[in-house]
Amino acid sequence: MSRLRRAAFAASVGLLLACSGTEPVAGTLKVNLADPNNGQDGAVMLVLLFPTPPVSVSVGPGLTLWGGPVTTSPARLVLTGTVTSGTILTLQVDDINKVGQYRVTLLAVANGATYQPQPLSSYSATVTK
Repeated sequence: MSRLRRAAFAASVGLLLACSGTEPVAGTLKVNLADPNNGQDGAVMLVLLFPTPPVSVSVGPGLTLWGGPVTTSPARLVLTGTVTSGTILTLQVDDINKVGQYRVTLLAVANGATYQPQPLSSYSATVTK
């Protein structure tokens, strides 16, 4: 077998293995926030990027979503209420296997009592299954 044929064969096998078992699986993805001021913040502004729009979006307890519906990517959203660490958004999606294609970027966090902006370096947000 020539080198070119071996390379083509190896690439074909790799592609088949990569594609096997990747049928869409509908389910829930979570947007999780790590908040160093757990319970003292009152607003979060974020950008959500996604491959296809979520079927539905719901917020964590005690939060209100502003900026929906989430139909185009990127979606700029604001959550107000008592912001705590943990799941701040729940996304019902057509394929949870695409979790790596969902991204969240924090734009601003405000203190709940003073509404002063907080330094974002202490916060993080992730999308998980």
